[in-house]
Amino acid sequence: MPVVNNVIDSAMQLYLEKGVDEKGDPVFGRKSYNNVKVSAPDQDVYDVGIILAGLQKYTLNKIFRVNKSSLDNV
Repeated sequence: MPVVNNVIDSAMQLYLEKGVDEKGDPVFGRKSYNNVKVSAPDQDVYDVGIILAGLQKYTLNKIFRVNKSSLDNV
């Protein structure tokens, strides 16, 4: 039977560089935004992430979209 991937929840995370540790390695943190519309195009999520990153104290490293899905038989 074929399996269908149904996205049921989506979130966006900004991966931010917060500074460096005592060894000089970068230290990262995440800022999460939940309840992203599952139907929102990736480009729109990315664009909003860039805008929100501009309001942050720390430097943006990456933008993640985290989807929760159910796998269902059809």
